[in-house]
Amino acid sequence: MKSFEYSWQTADNIDIYGKCWLPEDEKPKAIIAMIHGFGEHIERYAHVAAFFNENNYGFIGYDQRGHGKTPGKRGVVPSYDAVLHNVTELLSLIKEKFPDLPIFLYGHSMGGNIVSSYLLKENPSFLKGAIVTSPWLRLAVDPPAWQEKIGKFIGGIFKDFVIPSKLNPADLSTDLTVGEIYVKDPLVHNKICTALYFGVKEAGEWAIENAGQLKVNTLLMHGDDDNITSYKASEEFANKAPSENMTFKIWKGLRHEMHNEKIKEEVLSEILRFIEKR
Repeated sequence: MKSFEYSWQTADNIDIYGKCWLPEDEKPKAIIAMIHGFGEHIERYAHVAAFFNENNYGFIGYDQRGHGKTPGKRGVVPSYDAVLHNVTELLSLIKEKFPDLPIFLYGHSMGGNIVSSYLLKENPSFLKGAIVTSPWLRLAVDPPAWQEKIGKFIGGIFKDFVIPSKLNPADLSTDLTVGEIYVKDPLVHNKICTALYFGVKEAGEWAIENAGQLKVNTLLMHGDDDNITSYKASEEFANKAPSENMTFKIWKGLRHEMHNEKIKEEVLSEILRFIEKR
């Protein structure tokens, strides 16, 4: 496997950091574009990239605004729309760099929310398919209403105001070493500004209500032991989506990061089968 770093500058002068992994010797059969989750960064998916490279697929992603090696205050974005637009920019770069290759869009957690919104709002017919895992359509447990009201009020005055997340590292995977590594990762953070929090929350509800408009073939997967995001919300989304465009799978006993579970090879193989059919 070979990899390279890249970047692009947004309209508001943010240099987005990205990384691409490609098979060592052969031209990839397709490119998988990854949108990571809240608080993390793209290099947490290096082992996922390796799996797909071994099966002759390219893998590319970037550190979202306020995350990883992309500069800016941690967890702060100007708006949800700005975050969504970065997906368009990434896909434009992929089409320019790999003009003859099929593209699959893959989003996890908050990235799954962003991908779901992108599919419904943009209807990107050029995509061969999409993968959404453990999407933040709703949280497993919402914060108290009073806390949200205070956050929204202060965030309306101070745009850089951030709320710390209460994520329990043990909720990431039944393999507890995943949470231990997560805590020690210097590029991981637990801060989210109100523009991003409420943007994601509202987009999740909108996506569920508009799931019937889904036109891209999508694999949606969620673990039923996820204490971070709601698998019931994923089930509701899947039930409202057109059956011809939706493949839905609940993984019994798995937590939030299915790609980091003890049976991650099975999870990634399920994604691979979905991709190979297309």
